[in-house]
Amino acid sequence: MPPTGFHGLLGLLFAGKVKSKAGKVGIAWGSVFPDLDLLGSIILFIFTQDLELTIFFHRSVTHSFIVMAIILISCLLISGFWSDKFPDLIPFILGFVGGMAIHAVMDLFYLDGVAILWPIQAMNDRLVILDYTFAELTPVYNNLLAKVISTLDGGFEAIYYFVFIFLAKRFNTDREISVELFSKRYEVQNWILKLKTFSFVVLGVTTIFLSTAFLSISILPIDLELFIMLLYIPLAPVYLLSGTLPLIMHKTVEEVSF
Repeated sequence: MPPTGFHGLLGLLFAGKVKSKAGKVGIAWGSVFPDLDLLGSIILFIFTQDLELTIFFHRSVTHSFIVMAIILISCLLISGFWSDKFPDLIPFILGFVGGMAIHAVMDLFYLDGVAILWPIQAMNDRLVILDYTFAELTPVYNNLLAKVISTLDGGFEAIYYFVFIFLAKRFNTDREISVELFSKRYEVQNWILKLKTFSFVVLGVTTIFLSTAFLSISILPIDLELFIMLLYIPLAPVYLLSGTLPLIMHKTVEEVSF
């Protein structure tokens, strides 16, 4: 798949073309929301070590146009009850579903494609526009390529974070954030510094796993399933942050304009 961070950057680009602040946040969040299913894939893989199940769970439910239609219709139907309290709800919903759709379309150009009509379409019945494989590679180098791509997918998230850091400094926003969790509000001071530190940690983890991937050819043999499981454990919080960052830093997103 294109990295979640790539989808996020594309979402910010589209958000910059929208006038409504709620619409901006909706598009930015919708562009990364579908890849939160990676958390489900990580849980499945840790408990089952079934790489095929992990692959086919991802890019199915949250990437389905049918699910997007259900979300859009349901939210629009109930939006009337909340219109007084949340006057910007409709632009947010339209932006959110639009961001999800853009995300799914981009994934159609990548390897296994998308189960874009799930649940009518089975998870392993994918629509893909560019159907290319690496079957000509030997098993050793095919596994190496899978390890490198998986690692770089996670490492690209750091670039996404650095863009948010740059924008927050430019707009002087989200220096401190507040997060409400289980009816409790938590104040996070020096958020930009914390995000920068986390970004460098992600780059460090990426470097370690890239080195391990290349060493696994001969010096440090490690099969693909074990490598993916070890990689997914530290990447779980990375994908969680990437999938929620537009909400956490919504003040920054609201200022984006191109």
